[in-house]
Amino acid sequence: MNKIPKDISLFAFDLDGTLYFGESLIEGAIDLISFIQKNYNVVFFTNNSTKTRKEIHSKLIHLGFKCNVNEVFTSSYVAGKYLSEAGIDNVYVIGSEGLRSEILNNGIRIIDNSMAENLIVGLDLNFSYNKIETAMTVIMKNGKFIVCNEDKFFPVEKNKFMPACGAMVGAITATSNKKPDFVVGKPNTYILSKIEKAYGIKHHEILVVGDSYESDIMMAKNNNSKAILVNSNKNVVDGNVFVMDNPNKILRYLKKY
Repeated sequence: MNKIPKDISLFAFDLDGTLYFGESLIEGAIDLISFIQKNYNVVFFTNNSTKTRKEIHSKLIHLGFKCNVNEVFTSSYVAGKYLSEAGIDNVYVIGSEGLRSEILNNGIRIIDNSMAENLIVGLDLNFSYNKIETAMTVIMKNGKFIVCNEDKFFPVEKNKFMPACGAMVGAITATSNKKPDFVVGKPNTYILSKIEKAYGIKHHEILVVGDSYESDIMMAKNNNSKAILVNSNKNVVDGNVFVMDNPNKILRYLKKY
């Protein structure tokens, strides 16, 4: 991909590791977003299941970005949408208050014990042996096993990472001997399908920008969308993927073309 295709109408930006690390803004991120917003729609997506979309929107505003809450797509937000669309009710939730809030906002009943009929798993900082036991019981009753993502880790600052939702999913999968029935977050394309529906666009009109080839870029590839990988790794050879070192370099490129 030598230049931005003419049919692109929307840029979809990953957050952690692309625009910020934890609470620290990445240099050039605000200028890049501001420039793109002059000519394209811009949305923000994240596999973060611990916060509601409103909380992530508030963080973006606090960091200095200009956007509205409808431009934010979190795995917690789309998880609630998926449960509603799939008719999955009566769920046991392993995850944060943010995830629980998004589920309840979609009219889904939460049951906090093994009487639940289905299971949804997000990042849970209070994950425990008892939660594994309850999850196993629900799954062994043939309940649906839905997860926000299977990420192994997430960045909290440059070169520092923390265990992610995949740690919870892995423990439950090993115990129940059952893989998830559906993964809401990237590299699955469900988040992009929600973006496409919200903006009335097709897959070829989206350009995904992210720092993880295995997650962000694979989501774009799975969706037949174009992508920019924000990474210093020059070994990626893919006609649909641009590799840029940082937001400042992307901005200089866009201004040039």
